[in-house]
Amino acid sequence: LVQLHSCSEVELREGRVIDALKRARKRGYTRYIGYSGDGAAALYAVECGAFDTLQTSVNIADQEALDLFLSLAVERNIGVIAKRPLANIAWHNGDRPPDDFYGRGYWERLEKLKYRSLEGDLKATAATALRFTLSVPGVHTAIVGTAKPGRFSENAAALEAGPLPKDAFDMIRARWHEVAQASWTGQT
Repeated sequence: LVQLHSCSEVELREGRVIDALKRARKRGYTRYIGYSGDGAAALYAVECGAFDTLQTSVNIADQEALDLFLSLAVERNIGVIAKRPLANIAWHNGDRPPDDFYGRGYWERLEKLKYRSLEGDLKATAATALRFTLSVPGVHTAIVGTAKPGRFSENAAALEAGPLPKDAFDMIRARWHEVAQASWTGQT
């Protein structure tokens, strides 16, 4: 899989980068081509029919994709890779926003969303966040990064519990629809 990362909608529409990826696939350099991005560019990537996969932001603090294009990706049989599925664990800082760009943005959103499911032990809240992302219809896999090897087994244990219960999933979605602002677009 070769993925094109964060290319603008204008560049996608020009077609040169898509043509180059198609040539690479035709020549056998890759079996699949994908797009990584969010918002209108990701919507175009799904609509244009050129890509096998879409890597996009999906998490408790970044749900634009769920409303904008995930159902179309499912309809078109595009593999969906969720990036930042744990929202950079932005809530673990409590009242102090994280220093990194994505973490701070997610922290600001989560301060307004005030999910009850993020109250309590970090391992349990991270499990809820990960299970939410992997319960989203159409999400096939997620990229979960960590600097602590022990987190891999914690994530695996969380996923053994299965999808997030429907009522918990629906509460997170409902809260998003109540609070999310138009400026809360996918963080590319």
